[in-house]
Amino acid sequence: MKHIDLPVNLAILQLTPARTQALKQTRVLDIFDGGTTNFHEEGLFSISTFGRVGSDERDTRFSFIDVRVEIFHPYIYKQLCLLKALYKGIMSGRAYATWDPALADFVTADETTGETGYHFFMSHWRDIVLKPTGSDVRDLRIKFITKYRDAATTTRVLVIPAGLRDVQIDETGRVKEGEINEFYRALISISNTINTSVVGSSSILDTSRQSLQTAFNNVYEYLSNMLEGKGGFFQAKWGSRRVFNGTRNVFTSMDTSPAVMGASNSPKINSTGVGLYQILKGVLPLAKHYILNGWLQQVFNTAEGNATLVNTASLKRETVKVSTKTVDRWMTTAGIEKVINSYMEVHGRLEPVVIEDYYLGLVYLGDGTFRIFNDIDDLPKGDAYSRDNVHPLTLCELLYLSGYRHWNKLAMYVTRYPIAGNGSIYPSHPYVKNTVRGVVRYELDDAWAVIGETHKADEYPVFKDPVFVDSLIPHPSRLAAMAADFDGDTGSANFVYSDEAVAEIHSNLKLASTYVNPRGGLLASPCVETVDRMLITMTRP
Repeated sequence: MKHIDLPVNLAILQLTPARTQALKQTRVLDIFDGGTTNFHEEGLFSISTFGRVGSDERDTRFSFIDVRVEIFHPYIYKQLCLLKALYKGIMSGRAYATWDPALADFVTADETTGETGYHFFMSHWRDIVLKPTGSDVRDLRIKFITKYRDAATTTRVLVIPAGLRDVQIDETGRVKEGEINEFYRALISISNTINTSVVGSSSILDTSRQSLQTAFNNVYEYLSNMLEGKGGFFQAKWGSRRVFNGTRNVFTSMDTSPAVMGASNSPKINSTGVGLYQILKGVLPLAKHYILNGWLQQVFNTAEGNATLVNTASLKRETVKVSTKTVDRWMTTAGIEKVINSYMEVHGRLEPVVIEDYYLGLVYLGDGTFRIFNDIDDLPKGDAYSRDNVHPLTLCELLYLSGYRHWNKLAMYVTRYPIAGNGSIYPSHPYVKNTVRGVVRYELDDAWAVIGETHKADEYPVFKDPVFVDSLIPHPSRLAAMAADFDGDTGSANFVYSDEAVAEIHSNLKLASTYVNPRGGLLASPCVETVDRMLITMTRP
């Protein structure tokens, strides 16, 4: 909430009965009425509510959902959670507290002395005295919450016009619709189970209220992201292409000067450089599989809820009884996706992975070798294996090494937008890079011996002054046909999954026709404008 982020004055929209009296309420989950193709009259795409398809009214008429119980406006909720993490913990039921009248605030407590839940927080939140600390950012948040304390909660959520999120039926008969509709459905589904005339606004509804709050937050975040910045509404809807399980990035130049010609870590014409985060998101289902079946398999015993972790002080392995939350984060596909998403934050990529105050593992880096293990006593004796070469397993290493033997064997189609010609789309193999400067390392087995060429990491990250790769790096020979340069041009890498599709790309890359355009010229050629100009300068009389 920096000053620069507030170019206008913010105000909370209050959906009072007077303001919604002209709006029709959305009540049901169904898209269509029964077995017909007519939109349900009380659904999210109702013609009577939003207007007929294609009309101007369908782009301007709003509706609302009555959630039947008070929840916070998402912006107020966000600012409260940023002021004090305890507030979020209480509302979600994960933290216990007591109300201190003297402090006029919640105080952390345990399960035996404290209370928790959305109702408990709401029963005291208007009495909280938010204390400034001298921080401009905190003072702004307090000022905003204080100003709108009486308008901070609502029982009604506005539904945007159907024309902005309309349903479509493709040629196969499959129904496709905007993501925001799922958030609206969550609000409708949960609110339809609430009967406040029977239970009132009590702690019985804590779970439902938190779920409603999460759904409302999702609606707000979706609309906020849609409207803000370069990836906002106009750019996302008309100026770009959405990539599902792919990656879209700015082009950067490839270093074509390998230390050893023909080495496995040297650029090749059929390779396109991709950052680790981009490959993880581009092949998300495969990435989850590789991670879950890698080092994590040796750490977690899901049957007993135990994990073999590393004591941060002694660096020795310990069997730890971990929480269900920890197991969910590290041994489920949904949890692993959150781990992958956390890799977007660059500052945490080379930080040790810590689970409940224990290291996830240790890494030994020898002379061109590496090994993941979990007990310092397993390190062989002798000068060749120094403890100085051992460090805690980092997030970057965990994710990269989980699939380092597979990443570069995958296949994809690189597409430059806007399409400029026949060479704007080409088949390629990914060449995964972590840091700009990487090193080749061979994995060691249980006997601390090199396994061989099949277990070689071509781009092991460098820890000293790291600069991470988060871009798409086409081979220079592809630039001319793509009409691309490095002034902000972007492209997408769309990965294929099936063995047949990968084999087809392998096969096509061996055909002469893959490199020849319809006029008989080369699709992939080193004769790009930069090279031509350099040669003219070097060879002119």
